[in-house]
Amino acid sequence: MFRSPIKRRSDGTYRFAVGDDERRLVASVVGQLRELILADDPATVRLSPPPYGDDDERNAGYAALAGTELTERRLAASDVVLDTVDAESLTQDQLESWRRSINDVRLVRGTILDVDEDDRPAPGRGDAADNLAVYEYLGILLELTVRALTD
Repeated sequence: MFRSPIKRRSDGTYRFAVGDDERRLVASVVGQLRELILADDPATVRLSPPPYGDDDERNAGYAALAGTELTERRLAASDVVLDTVDAESLTQDQLESWRRSINDVRLVRGTILDVDEDDRPAPGRGDAADNLAVYEYLGILLELTVRALTD
């Protein structure tokens, strides 16, 4: 039987028994995410999809009003992940930050891998295979995080 490394405790905190290698991986990819966000890299396009479809004027207005706040929230969540990467216990707010950051990393990696809702990238070699392995691992970690938060 599988025992999840992330489990809600009776005091409302979460046991976070993720391995050291996995923690280092998450710290690395979240650090990379921060750099891409701060550089406004095109790979971050899925983090802020246009809310009004093809209406460029309304989309620009939304970006002007909400864009900075959304970026600040993403950066704050990534700060929490980097600050708690070695923690064995997380609060609900901290685990929510992990969930948000892992999801954001997956969105960016999915853009890089050209993943869409309908298909999955073919296994590649070298960097492509590494990116796919990270993408898939983060999907598992995201699912475990969501399950812990909703149990």
